[in-house]
Amino acid sequence: MRETGMTMLAAIPFASGFAIDAFMHGLVDRLKRQGLRLGGVVQHNDATCDDRCMAMSLEDVASGRRFPISQDLGAGASGCHLDAAGLAAAAAAFSDALAGCADLVIVNRFGKQEALGEGLRQEIAGALLAGLPLLIAVRSDFLPAWRDFAGDDWQELPVDEEVVERWVQAATAVAA
Repeated sequence: MRETGMTMLAAIPFASGFAIDAFMHGLVDRLKRQGLRLGGVVQHNDATCDDRCMAMSLEDVASGRRFPISQDLGAGASGCHLDAAGLAAAAAAFSDALAGCADLVIVNRFGKQEALGEGLRQEIAGALLAGLPLLIAVRSDFLPAWRDFAGDDWQELPVDEEVVERWVQAATAVAA
């Protein structure tokens, strides 16, 4: 039974250009050191496409396995294209969590694909339906789509390590 006011879903809104990936990586490292079993994915952006794009990958936070999610469109392109096949492969990172092997699910972000009804939207919903606490980052311009998806039963958290970790401790204690 959940305590009144405790929600199992929290989102960290962030402004475009903010280094949310570094924040999420640091959070994952700290939570693992505290002994929490994590599921889900965090994003890596590696500058390996010269100046045309960032090579993006999602890391399974439980296993460390990486899934490439960007396609280099070639020398004439001004950026990268999200590789839907890579994103689908990354969905495997949620299977162990949904099998009860995680205390908390972390998702790198609710972005354009999720706003369009694709991406990791199914996995996010599956984790919530399984009763797992879930923490996600949402870029400010995707907040309206996030609200349409999540409804009202979520907590907004600032980009603040202590506040986020307090929510994680409370949510995982309730879920245990």
